[in-house]
Amino acid sequence: MSIRKRKWTTAKGEAKTAWVVDYKDQNGVRALRTFNKQSEAKEFETTMRGEVRDKKHVVRSKSLTVAEAGKEWLKAVAHGRGERGPAEASTLRQYKQHVDDYIEPMLGAEKLSDLSKADVTKFRADLLAKLSRAMAKKVLQSLKGILSEMQHQDQVAVNVAATVQIGTGGRHKEDVVVPSISDIKAILAKLDELAAQANKRWAAAWVKRRAFLATAVHTGMRASELRGLPWASVDLKGATIEVRQRADEKGKIGPPKSKAGRRTINIPAALVAILREWKLRAGGHDLVFATEEGNAESLANIFNRAWKPIQIEAHICEPKRDGAGDIVKDEEGAPVMEPRYNFHALRHFHASMLIADNANPKEVQAELGHSSIQVTYDLYGHLFSDEDAGRRRQERSERLAGLLG
Repeated sequence: MSIRKRKWTTAKGEAKTAWVVDYKDQNGVRALRTFNKQSEAKEFETTMRGEVRDKKHVVRSKSLTVAEAGKEWLKAVAHGRGERGPAEASTLRQYKQHVDDYIEPMLGAEKLSDLSKADVTKFRADLLAKLSRAMAKKVLQSLKGILSEMQHQDQVAVNVAATVQIGTGGRHKEDVVVPSISDIKAILAKLDELAAQANKRWAAAWVKRRAFLATAVHTGMRASELRGLPWASVDLKGATIEVRQRADEKGKIGPPKSKAGRRTINIPAALVAILREWKLRAGGHDLVFATEEGNAESLANIFNRAWKPIQIEAHICEPKRDGAGDIVKDEEGAPVMEPRYNFHALRHFHASMLIADNANPKEVQAELGHSSIQVTYDLYGHLFSDEDAGRRRQERSERLAGLLG
């Protein structure tokens, strides 16, 4: 293993100098790497020695490009990695968009062996120059996922993107939209009204929709978890729901998003009564909120037949506006109304209620099934407060000062 200086003259008579690292990889195969500067050659030699020792070195000629690595990552995501099951179709589409629209055009030709933290830092800056902060963060996270998978496949020794961050604190914090208690009360009241209406056909439809939406409000379960919820996981006597499966975008039943997604949630008596009433009319299907054929309800049906109309019925809506900011009107000249919240807002509402009732971050993480406590803090950190924190800090400063006499 050596570093040697190489000099030559080009056809145009220009004197050139380079530094060549001559070494053998962990399999005893000879390899060469050429650098413009001696310092770069020495830095590579130091890194390479450690990788060869750990049997993780990849010779440049055999290294994948970032574009090739992206394709390998998408395959891994589609089939499931580690404790995670296969990604939902919608998630996979989002990842593929990140690779196709940003990662491959901007970094695709780079060899993994050549990719440095400086390259990733520049990539981060370029993303922020053209995308919203939230979107740029998602694309960067996908690049980290690619490199993490390449570590798993022994294509790289180190994830050079691991410490490159796009923060969301301070003025860039994008708080989640949490429905107000008054809005949720209005929605629940309207659900009760529609489920008790004189028209039996419509009342029956709204009994099911009330059960679905009330379960979302009182448990914070994901839409996929609600759609895939089996009656076998609902203990009406014990007042609990066990989350053990979900339905993907196409209605296919599979495991929760992560190991943490498997959890048991206590439910209030009011929800037990609603579910008990719905069970008498549910048709004997395995799934709690099944279609007439026994399949999982589609996301589109949930939004268009339940979540959107109940908000408009309860006047939890806003006038729709066009690109110029003008109110859109229907054929009769009345404003076209749009729902105020997306469905995921019910999950945020449940989290906010837990926090308001003094649940600690670990309790919120467990009930919502977050894969890590960091996810909980990223989403809801601004909702946690500690009125005694100032007093404790002051007492601590006095104690520490006391140790000094």
